[in-house]
Amino acid sequence: MLELNLDPELEKTLADIAARTGEAPADIARKALLAYLEDLEDYAVAVEAWKAYKPGSGKTTQEMLRELGVAD
Repeated sequence: MLELNLDPELEKTLADIAARTGEAPADIARKALLAYLEDLEDYAVAVEAWKAYKPGSGKTTQEMLRELGVAD
């Protein structure tokens, strides 16, 4: 179990959203944390792909279209 200390403003925002949606504050926080962690994972994958990228090693759009059999 994780315990978080929220500043009063964030706690109020969470409570307001919970009141408007009828959803428990813990559920809202869990969903927000999950979305944030997924974004961090996606970012890490993108950074690694960028680091591995070698200029000139890719294909042009026309090459890809020909390879896929959809070129003009």
